[in-house]
Amino acid sequence: MHGAHKSKNVLRGKDHPQYKNGTETKEAKAFRSRKSTMFLYLRDIGDSINLFSGEKTRGRKPIGYVELDMTDPEQLAIAIVKSLPE
Repeated sequence: MHGAHKSKNVLRGKDHPQYKNGTETKEAKAFRSRKSTMFLYLRDIGDSINLFSGEKTRGRKPIGYVELDMTDPEQLAIAIVKSLPE
């Protein structure tokens, strides 16, 4: 035989040094996504009235975010409602 018996020498599961456990539940990820969406709508509202200066945040948009036209009163109202805390 060449080498050691693999199943006895290789650590498995939580004992392995490269084991990564999820730090969030599905509920926590959904909550974080809802809050990110809320803050993104607040940022869009602030940008529409020139409240902020600088670049927007980079990266992937959260689930549930749809870019709205802030010049349209109906879509602005939707953004305001979506930016309210639950």
